Amino acid sequence: MILGYDMGASAVKIVALDGDTVTATKSIVGSEKSASELVQDFLAENKISAESVDALAVTGVGADKCCFEGFDGKEIHIPEIEATGEGGTWLSGLQETVVVSIGTGTSIVLARNGKYTHIGGSGVGSGTLRGISKKMFGITDMCKFFELAENGNRLTVDITIGDLFAGTDTLPLDLTASNLAKASDGATESDWAYALINTVMEVAGSHAALACNGFDVKNVVITGGISQTKMAQAIYDNFAKLYKLNYVIPKFSGCATAVGAARRARNGA
Repeated sequence: MILGYDMGASAVKIVALDGDTVTATKSIVGSEKSASELVQDFLAENKISAESVDALAVTGVGADKCCFEGFDGKEIHIPEIEATGEGGTWLSGLQETVVVSIGTGTSIVLARNGKYTHIGGSGVGSGTLRGISKKMFGITDMCKFFELAENGNRLTVDITIGDLFAGTDTLPLDLTASNLAKASDGATESDWAYALINTVMEVAGSHAALACNGFDVKNVVITGGISQTKMAQAIYDNFAKLYKLNYVIPKFSGCATAVGAARRARNGA
C-alpha cells in the first residue's frame, strides 16, 4: 500500500494505491490540522493500518514543509510536475498528451516518451473562483458555488460569436467571443456563477489547445478538483468538437497529482 499526499496552496489531496488500484481518496480544503493529523484521519476513516503503508509519496507546493510522524524512512518526495504527468497519463491511459492541472492556479505538463515537462500555465484556477465567489456572492463553500451555477445561463453574461455575426464553419454561434462582457441587466447570480466557472475552464482549455498545436499532440487530460463537476464535462466536450482534440477527464481526475506521486514512488522514482 502506498499513500499519495498532494499539498496544494489551498487544498490537500490524499489517496491510497494498492497495486494498480486506487482504493481510497480524500480532498481537504481549509483544514488547520497538521499533515500528520490529516494522514492519520485518512487511515482511520478507511481502516488502513499504518504498518501496511510501504511508502508515503509527498508532492505539491508545500511538500518540503510537511512532517509526518510515524513514517520515518517511508517518505518519498516527488516533484510536482512528475506527479502531475504520471497521474494524468496513468489514469487516462494516454502516454502522449498535454496534462492540465487546474488547482489554485493552472499548470500544463507535456507527457511524451515517458518524460514530463512543464510547458506553461496561468494564475487562473479554482483559487480564482474561491476569491470571486467570496467577494461577489459571500460564498466560501465551493460546492455551494457550483450548486448556484448549475441552473445558470452564461449567454446572459458572455458575448458569443452569435451575438456578433452569423458564424462560420470553424466558429460556432455559441463560441465565446468575450467572457463576462455582455453582463445583461437581467443576468441572475446563477448566470454569473456559471459564466465565471466557464471562464476559468475555458482559459485552461484554450491554453491546452495552444500547447497541443505547438507540440503536435492530439490529447488533453484535464485534472484538478473542479474537473469532476458536470460543468467541466460539458465544457470540454464542446472544446473537443471545436479544436478537434481529444479532451479526457479520467476517473479520479480530482486527485490525479496525488495518484501520480504514489505511482512514481511505487516505480522507484
